[in-house]
Amino acid sequence: MRLPPNWQSYCVTKVSPLIAVLLIPLSLASFTVPTAAQDRSGDSAPVVEEAGTTYARAFQIDEMLSKYFKPGEPGANVIASQRGAVMFRKAYGLANAETNVPLQPEFPLRTGSVTKQFTAAAIMLLAEQGKLSLADELGKYFPEYPEPGRHVTIENLLTHTSGIRNYTALPQFSAGLTKDVIPDDAIAFFKDARLQFQPGHHFSYSNSNYFLLGRIIEKVSGIGYQDFMQQQIFQPLQMQSTEIETAASPVATVIGYTQGRKGITKSPFFSMSWPFAAGAMRTSVDDLVRWDHAIRIGAILSRESWERMAKDFTLSDGSHTGYGYGWFIRRFRGKDALEHGGDIGGFSADTWIFPKEQIFIAVLANSDSHEPAPDAIAEKIAKIIFAP
Repeated sequence: MRLPPNWQSYCVTKVSPLIAVLLIPLSLASFTVPTAAQDRSGDSAPVVEEAGTTYARAFQIDEMLSKYFKPGEPGANVIASQRGAVMFRKAYGLANAETNVPLQPEFPLRTGSVTKQFTAAAIMLLAEQGKLSLADELGKYFPEYPEPGRHVTIENLLTHTSGIRNYTALPQFSAGLTKDVIPDDAIAFFKDARLQFQPGHHFSYSNSNYFLLGRIIEKVSGIGYQDFMQQQIFQPLQMQSTEIETAASPVATVIGYTQGRKGITKSPFFSMSWPFAAGAMRTSVDDLVRWDHAIRIGAILSRESWERMAKDFTLSDGSHTGYGYGWFIRRFRGKDALEHGGDIGGFSADTWIFPKEQIFIAVLANSDSHEPAPDAIAEKIAKIIFAP
């Protein structure tokens, strides 16, 4: 395995009893996260393997990514870590092609459906507080919801087994995208659509499920979904670059792009009031490592709740869906993994968690048409990390 030049100069340096800084190869910025001293799992140190091998893998990842992301085009922020120690962190391409602003690793990007795992955690938090039950039916929170949808449970929503049709795939959805919408009006847009199947009998991915979960969070907590997430999830985890965007959100540094008939163009405007709890989060790769750390040590939620979120849901006939609460349950080269991607106008994202190996990978791109897509890139990174 070829080592990067001057790899001996890279080291893990302790700067305080609670903070470890891994100096990233390839002239990348350093990054701080909580050390394994705070990890309830009992692991002794956030070290992946021998330094030379670690930096060689980082060099391989950079060589691979440099082939796919070209200067002068939209790009991506990429991170890989183990037990909170950063193995690789780098930005590629431009944040704004018009002004030639390069992407920086700390910049937050829209992540689309990666939002769902955060919404699911918020529901679990309310369940732990005794404010709702996963067995609660929609009729309890939406008395006007039509039959038979009234009998869909919160767990059906979490696992995409409700049968409620995906509102982003309904006719006329795109016609109203540029207009702001309040949650109840958005729900009115899809609630009368006939169920696809009896709840709990099949799996069908639907953004409507998580939109409804966001509104339940509001009804139960008494505050807006974005405020609840900020107060109960993002702030406690020091995810300072993370927010739920709304119609009133300020213009961000990173612009989203798409492939038009005349090449790469700025993605058309749409109101961020529509994605809501199904996909309105903007975050950075650094904050996602903090999120991974919280999952690993059992912060915010009990370990039992995190484990339940990561369990493959079983349908009424005993078959499995391959989905938990906000995560797809994967197998990758014989290893268990939790994965979820996200696509939203001008942006595409993917995250992978390998619980046993405690490896985390995130790819956040500011293009919705890049090839290969973030999910494929994340898999390529995992192949390098797990190579013999």
